[in-house]
Amino acid sequence: MEILFEHERIEDFLVVEEMLINNRLLIDPIDTESDHPCRLVNYFLAPGVNFKCLLDRNVVSYLIELVNGKRVTSAKKDKCYRLTAALQAFLNASEVYSEPGMAYHEYMETSGIEKADKELSFFRSADNLNPNIYLDIATGIRDSVPPSEVPRFDTGEILYADIPRKLRHFETNIVFIKKALSLKSYGYSDYRVLLELIDWIYKYYIFSAPSFHFLSIYFSSKKISNMIKSHTLKGIRNATWDLCLIQQLITNIRNDSNNNIHWLLSTFDKAIQMTTDLVFIKQDESVDEYYSRLEKSYSEMWGKRNNYGSNLLDKLIKFQQSAEHSERNIVRFNGSNKYILSLRKEVEQEFQKRVNA
Repeated sequence: MEILFEHERIEDFLVVEEMLINNRLLIDPIDTESDHPCRLVNYFLAPGVNFKCLLDRNVVSYLIELVNGKRVTSAKKDKCYRLTAALQAFLNASEVYSEPGMAYHEYMETSGIEKADKELSFFRSADNLNPNIYLDIATGIRDSVPPSEVPRFDTGEILYADIPRKLRHFETNIVFIKKALSLKSYGYSDYRVLLELIDWIYKYYIFSAPSFHFLSIYFSSKKISNMIKSHTLKGIRNATWDLCLIQQLITNIRNDSNNNIHWLLSTFDKAIQMTTDLVFIKQDESVDEYYSRLEKSYSEMWGKRNNYGSNLLDKLIKFQQSAEHSERNIVRFNGSNKYILSLRKEVEQEFQKRVNA
């Protein structure tokens, strides 16, 4: 049966679709290699499904600059703004809900709650702008958002909300990075750092798939520039926010699995994209097929001749199979807050002594 699909600017959206696909700007975490999230027609073929997209901070920041009058030129440095406009036009036409929440936790951490609150009001304006304006910017018809077209939203949304001071995801994941960098400071090879790290996690700490796969990439031959911009507190915290985004995506998918809500991800960050590929089992994959895919990826990252990738993956699988073993301290102490806080303090002291001395 032939399916007819019409839209008043379908030709422009066909251009936008290719822009999103070529730049991997819209990802389905449980089908990361597919281009279906970037095809407008697919959202009209899924009645009853609510689509939501978790936005990385870089996407949110570009949106805010656009709505505040950023003039987009044909220069290479402005490509990100044109792509962001393409994304926003597409999400609006697809009726995909944009979720910027994690970005605002990061804003609060780096810039303070007042600035984050003001930025969120700008995001609300950007999210409610006429999508045809974004489509015009994406396709080069216009170069900026007319100020007169921008809807205004009041500040105060964050200031008067009940927002926790610390995020569990953040406090959990920063430990992994600090421990890995501390191990590297002993002069260990990158391969040994990963072996020692997974042994330490098994004996003492909880497991985080985003952290483990992120660090596996970071210490491998496939390392992406600026994954950890520096070993300073600022550089490490920036990387931890990347991990929090993926961790939040896992939580959202798990919590909404029975609510007809399908989560997507949008980020310009290549490290987040690659880590997401490794973290999630695809919709049509068995567990064995997932591990086979991981084995191939790890072999490419660590080399096929020395079996480093296979060895790391074998170690990871054995870990997961015995995650509830009583020899693990995290099990023995039943994951108590007292134990976790004590362990974090030990890692922080080692980090300060070895890396930040």
